[in-house]
Amino acid sequence: MNDEPPRKGPESGTWPNLFEYYNQLQAAMVAISDTSWDSVVDTMKDSMSYSISLPTWMRKIQSIMDTKSNDSLGFEIIEDSTDITLNPEVAWTPAHVRLGPQLSNQEVKFRKNRAKFTRKGLAKYLNIPVSSIDERDIPTIAVTGSGGGYRAMVATCGYIISLQETGLLDCTTYLAGVSGSTWLMALFYTLAEYDTTKLIDHIKARTGVHIAFLPAAMELFTTAPTDKFLLHGIIEKLHYNYSSVSLPDIYGVLLSSRLLVPNNELIVDRDNLKISSQRRTVDTGAVPMPIYTAVRHEFGLAEAEESKTQADNTVTQQHKKRESWFQWFEFTPYEVGCEEVCAWIPTWSLGRRWRNGVSVDTAIPELNLTLLLGTFGSAFCATLSHFYKEIRPALPDISISQSLDNIIKENDDNLKEVHPITPAGIPNYLLGLKSYLPPSCPESIHTEKDINLMDAGMDNNLALYPLLRPEREVDMILAFDSSADIPDVPWLELTAGYTKKRGILGWPVEAGWPKGEDMEKDLEKMEESEEVDSTREALDKVQKEKDKARRKMTSRSRSKQSKGPADAAAKSLGPVTIWTGSIEEKSTDRADEHLADEENTIDEEYKLRSPYAGITVVYCPLIPNKKIPGVDPDTSPYMSTWNFIYTAEDVDNVIALAQANFGEGEARIRRAVRLIYERKKQQRLDRGLAMRELWREGILHSGRSTSN
Repeated sequence: MNDEPPRKGPESGTWPNLFEYYNQLQAAMVAISDTSWDSVVDTMKDSMSYSISLPTWMRKIQSIMDTKSNDSLGFEIIEDSTDITLNPEVAWTPAHVRLGPQLSNQEVKFRKNRAKFTRKGLAKYLNIPVSSIDERDIPTIAVTGSGGGYRAMVATCGYIISLQETGLLDCTTYLAGVSGSTWLMALFYTLAEYDTTKLIDHIKARTGVHIAFLPAAMELFTTAPTDKFLLHGIIEKLHYNYSSVSLPDIYGVLLSSRLLVPNNELIVDRDNLKISSQRRTVDTGAVPMPIYTAVRHEFGLAEAEESKTQADNTVTQQHKKRESWFQWFEFTPYEVGCEEVCAWIPTWSLGRRWRNGVSVDTAIPELNLTLLLGTFGSAFCATLSHFYKEIRPALPDISISQSLDNIIKENDDNLKEVHPITPAGIPNYLLGLKSYLPPSCPESIHTEKDINLMDAGMDNNLALYPLLRPEREVDMILAFDSSADIPDVPWLELTAGYTKKRGILGWPVEAGWPKGEDMEKDLEKMEESEEVDSTREALDKVQKEKDKARRKMTSRSRSKQSKGPADAAAKSLGPVTIWTGSIEEKSTDRADEHLADEENTIDEEYKLRSPYAGITVVYCPLIPNKKIPGVDPDTSPYMSTWNFIYTAEDVDNVIALAQANFGEGEARIRRAVRLIYERKKQQRLDRGLAMRELWREGILHSGRSTSN
């Protein structure tokens, strides 16, 4: 018997809540000091049509949200939701949870098909005959973009153009992203149809209006065919009640109104809104497989312990600090799931409710990108602690700010557990599977109705972790980092801690921004200390001292002579840096330190050729370049993470910067790919030779035994 609660349509008070969510989003943007928001608000205030039209819009939205009236758009949307010509997945029931760390059969098949394309791509890229390439020697190359709002979206576009122009994209197997770069991926795999010229034209055409400029958004929400195209996802979520509508959902719809609607608004294609639909081309192997990401924040349990005071031997209760971490969820055209819990569901079944590994809903359409874009980019769902760290550099260094610093510091442990804005949820597909999941799974994952997900940049602003799954056997990762405050980001160091914790060999432990000898020693001590729970916490503690100094610099940086973090970054790491790890348990990096004083190219080649070589990381930070004067991620106002208005010139500038930076290291990247290919080829030949020797020895040994 199905004990799930009955489905119901939205309550009468639901539609005004959408406007309340919009107001919360507006307030969140103002709190983050979005420099472009003031102009948007002024425009809205000055627009008589806005104030006059608002009541009409609200009445239209109320009518649309009514799924019970036969003549409403909402009713039509719910009728369409069960139409198998529009949503063929509603007939695919039931769906089942797949358990285990291995890749899905669909991904394995994709990799085989992709190898046929990367074989030709590699031959062209390295200028060698196709016939000379054995598919077993082809490097598995992956790309990750970063978070950073429109800046990351546009910069990732520039990097992909460079990959395509140089031929490296044809050698790539995976394309992963966080936050802003996932928005770019969604466009690349749908509207642009893998054509970068279309991609640029679309971005220029759609980013000139702020996502929260209500008159433009409401025009799309209340006019066919964009009304049904943009609103059917959220109306379905409200109607089927499979998880609560949240602010990130509203954010996603607003983002989609700018990004997922083509410039010709009459030719919308709702198939573009399903991640599972992207498999049509991905299946053939003609393009890399996309990996979208989000994270779940797990607080764990606070453990109590007894201790005796030395004075009177009385027993007191002391609580250990609550353990906290993020669980990474990946969304591909094939599956949605989490490597930590080793459980996966078909992407087309996303949105259904589950019990004991089987979906209990029928005729539920796939949760689509109009909502997921908001989930992937919901940086405003950060904890209060994280949120304060984001806005603190922009606050004046006055007494009231310093007092606020002290309050935050005293309550930081508690603030790390508070999300002022609730993350978006998907139905928890792990319910009833406790006995089948790893014992390390937190208890909460077995009881919570929803899995609440948010911007993966809350943990790491580069989507490195999904690419490090051992089953994917990635040889090279190109990391395009468009984060804010680049020299201070710990993404690569965090990844070193992640691989150490999970026993993943091959990560280059030296990868990261130069920290200086003192900071390096402090970090090592803190990682070994029992007072911290993770590498990230160690980095946070070390970073606090840097933040104090940096805030002083921030107050001075407003002068024209000041240089920002991005400019400083250009002086410590270049636009392209390459590291290669070791698969030996005791890394050879320290043994090879004497090579660091020699030419970098010699060091790179030595490590790339080594039979013990592990993962090669090509790190490409978005930093200033003299070839593109006047474009600086730190000082150019339009490159703020929270700016949602880009002119055509702004788009060209960011793309030009990304391309110029990539061009600085293109020859080194090509050489690294060649060396990885040659190393894999030599290792295969050596293994074959060894097997032949073993076979020969076996025959000889067998012959001696017979003669005896």
